Amino acid sequence: MRTLPWLLTGLLAASPLLSAQTSQTFVRDADGWLSVENGQSFRVDASVISAQFVAPIGGLEGFLNGLDGAAAGLTVIRSNRLGTVDLQLPQGADPLDAVAALRETGAVRFAEVNTIGFYDVTPNDPQYGSLWHLHNVGQTGGTTDADVDAPEAWDIEDGDPSVIVAVLDSGTDHTHPDLNANIWDNTGETLDGTDSDGNGFIDDIMGWDFDGNDNDPNGSFYHGTAVAGVVGAVGNNGTNIVGLAGGAADGVGCSIMPCNVGSSFPNGAILDDAIIYAADNGARVITMSLSVGTTSAINAAVTYADGLGVFIDCASGNSGSSVSYPANLPGVMAVASTNHFDNKSGFSNPGPEVEVAAPGENILMTNLGGGTITQSGTSFAAPHVAGLAALMFSANPALSNVDVRAVMRSTADDVGPAGFDTGTGDGRINAFAAVAAVSDGFVPGVATAYGVGLAGTGGTVPVISTVGGTPSIGETTFGLRVRFAAPSAPAFLIIALAQANLPFKGGAILVDVTGAFSQLMQTTSGTGAAQVLLPIPNDQNLLGLPVFGQWLVQDGGAVAGWSMTGGMMLGIGS
Repeated sequence: MRTLPWLLTGLLAASPLLSAQTSQTFVRDADGWLSVENGQSFRVDASVISAQFVAPIGGLEGFLNGLDGAAAGLTVIRSNRLGTVDLQLPQGADPLDAVAALRETGAVRFAEVNTIGFYDVTPNDPQYGSLWHLHNVGQTGGTTDADVDAPEAWDIEDGDPSVIVAVLDSGTDHTHPDLNANIWDNTGETLDGTDSDGNGFIDDIMGWDFDGNDNDPNGSFYHGTAVAGVVGAVGNNGTNIVGLAGGAADGVGCSIMPCNVGSSFPNGAILDDAIIYAADNGARVITMSLSVGTTSAINAAVTYADGLGVFIDCASGNSGSSVSYPANLPGVMAVASTNHFDNKSGFSNPGPEVEVAAPGENILMTNLGGGTITQSGTSFAAPHVAGLAALMFSANPALSNVDVRAVMRSTADDVGPAGFDTGTGDGRINAFAAVAAVSDGFVPGVATAYGVGLAGTGGTVPVISTVGGTPSIGETTFGLRVRFAAPSAPAFLIIALAQANLPFKGGAILVDVTGAFSQLMQTTSGTGAAQVLLPIPNDQNLLGLPVFGQWLVQDGGAVAGWSMTGGMMLGIGS
């Protein structure tokens, strides 16, 4: 059987997508364990586990004092009248190991970790309930949760004004009451008729009108104002709507840098200048909802901005044909459109350049003159991606544009044909999953659970978890572990470059064993745990590569004679 390094370097395939059905798994980061359930990550409480004993144990303290190994040092904190007991862990103990050891005693009906949850943020903007694209509860007749999971993301990060998003469009109504507070303030420039900050533009206190060559980036067409609202309409201000990075919790969001590149239609002759201006003046994100003809000048400007670490996205286009320019450039993330059913919009241009999709049909947005407007198009899908990039940079300023792009793709929800497809790329963006992946001790790379395992002895489903953080290029200590499996049993870790769902006697093989895959054998310990280290070659071509894994454990107590974990998708980081 070939080994993992060969598998990784020999097969560089397009990113497959994850199943929408997920189960619990555990991922370690710099701060401990995360429990991943149905696409949401919860911090595992490192101080307490809970258990319910099979029968009342006389002198429970004495029983606990007699335990050793990973279960040593447990003390009772409290119990309830249903028989659940909370147990304090000693300092430095691993909660997952303690749970496994306690289960191994046979004295418990269940033993489990606890998690720290979150409260969903609901802004007071009066039209928030109409924003299905941010929080879909079927209010427009669509599918519940066919959205970007904005409220869940906002509980982690709702936008930081130090993160600047340049909107290269038809101009932005910077006087709009739902945009004004989040418009970029060029603090280096003084409104005095001179170029105070020496950047080559006089009195550019909030951006630049490249169409009229002046310092007022407003325009006469609604388009740019609508795009800016999707990115950063001010949240929780009691006015109109909220943008994805607009400060839903505290009313302070990311900064919008308006750049007018054509009040009536985008002008390719000035687009390159706007890209360079945004990159030179601190924008971390550039969003474009336009199509123009190919030019070497725009190519060079995109390469320049990308080289400075600016994240750039662009609408894929609305003709239903191939991805338009400049969305098809390598330095630009091409964005397709989905509707409230999570289906690709019929007008959305498909192509191999499409990396992700975002809601783009019947989107309620800010309009010229202070009100709102509802429109459709990939133009309004792209700013969702820009807003998410801004949230990710807000949560972790140390991210590179490469990190943001890779994580956004690997955390997207599969909404098209299984696997990467030219209509929706790696899937519709999931703001919560992406922001959670990069915040609070982010390690480059991601690990995401998917699928449902098959129970073994006693009805316990074994769990797959990471060893040594999330995967990165050149990592020698990264690995995958199985826990809560049958003790001292043969266990097989299957690694492949594609997801599958092959029926197996009541369960499913969740990795593709019909193509190239690697099968790595271990024997579980007496506590039902095993691990395999997976050295990752130091090869930049592996950046963002998705790898899929699943454990199978021989278990006479399982219906099929084998228990199985859920699957885990690993996105390799830098």
